[in-house]
Amino acid sequence: MPVHPKLFPFVSCYPQFHWSSTKYEPAIEESKMLTTKRKIMKSIIIAIICFISSSTFAQSNYEKSMGQAMGLWQSGEIQKASALLERIAQAEKDNWIPTYYQAMILTTAAFREKNKETQAKYIESAEDILNNSTQDNNSEWLVLRAMNKTALMVTDPMTKAKELSPVIIGLYKKALAITPSNPRAMLGLAEFQMNAKKYFNQDSSKECEDVKKALSLFNEEKVTVPFSPSWGKDRAEQILKECK
Repeated sequence: MPVHPKLFPFVSCYPQFHWSSTKYEPAIEESKMLTTKRKIMKSIIIAIICFISSSTFAQSNYEKSMGQAMGLWQSGEIQKASALLERIAQAEKDNWIPTYYQAMILTTAAFREKNKETQAKYIESAEDILNNSTQDNNSEWLVLRAMNKTALMVTDPMTKAKELSPVIIGLYKKALAITPSNPRAMLGLAEFQMNAKKYFNQDSSKECEDVKKALSLFNEEKVTVPFSPSWGKDRAEQILKECK
């Protein structure tokens, strides 16, 4: 059988925030927050690893088109990649994966985009895609929804963190309730809560243990469907190095 391409984007995109017992307070000055936000945008790493299929088997049109879309994404051609994935989704109406990556591309682009108007457009376009679906019982979809909400929070964490943080945590928890073995859901929740705890000066050893569990799940994960989400292992390994 051919070896199918796999995509490994991973995101470290959570702002640092703090609540007092009476009201939400920004943990850092606005000027420092702006610097932090720039670092957050730069921390988005997209690495696409494509394996060449065996010459004995021809790739389907779907696989070829998806490979082209991933190549466009890797080259930074956000609009072209998104448009191609939309066309693939129209041809593959019962396949959620092209739509997933269309929303993923727009969401991760939002983290890196410095132009506020373009950034908002990316977030809103991805949100429309995520909302106009029947995938709310798909744990991978819920993880992506959590990422999209995080992208929105990052645009103005000083005012949006208090409202959106519970929503993001809820999406990750729902994803885990549906698929407890989903390493991306476990990793996303652990990293989000870990970053929040930094400004409560709370111990994050539990989250570090959850990252270890996520890494074990990554090692056990078997991808059998072409282009199914399989990203996140590198990020888990990076976080574990930072755990004390």
